[in-house]
Amino acid sequence: MINFLIFLILSVLTSAGIAIALTEKGRHDWPIKRYRIILQKFVHDHIHYKAAQVFYCGACSSFWISGIIDVFFMIINLCMGTFYFFWPFSGFITLFFMYFTNSLLNALDREKNVNIFIDKNDNVDIEE
Repeated sequence: MINFLIFLILSVLTSAGIAIALTEKGRHDWPIKRYRIILQKFVHDHIHYKAAQVFYCGACSSFWISGIIDVFFMIINLCMGTFYFFWPFSGFITLFFMYFTNSLLNALDREKNVNIFIDKNDNVDIEE
């Protein structure tokens, strides 16, 4: 059971990290952008032309990357004599983790516009 939980946590964190690297850093940063473009062209040409748009969404790409990572972990576990393949569920866990993290960071990054109005009688009115 501990082995299963370790691989599940590793799958979620690895998938989230790769998804962040491909979607956030892959747009402008040189070392990752090159590989993202190669991967995006491969998906566009060999799978489906609309499937290449997954690389613009961190939560969407984390779901599919989780499937690839779980296949890799399944091969490692079969070599160790155990079995691990929890993909649809680990993909949804990663998707929710990425969506929650993205929403939290957007909420923390949002600027509040506060307008303070003071009239002639020194009454203060605050609008948010």
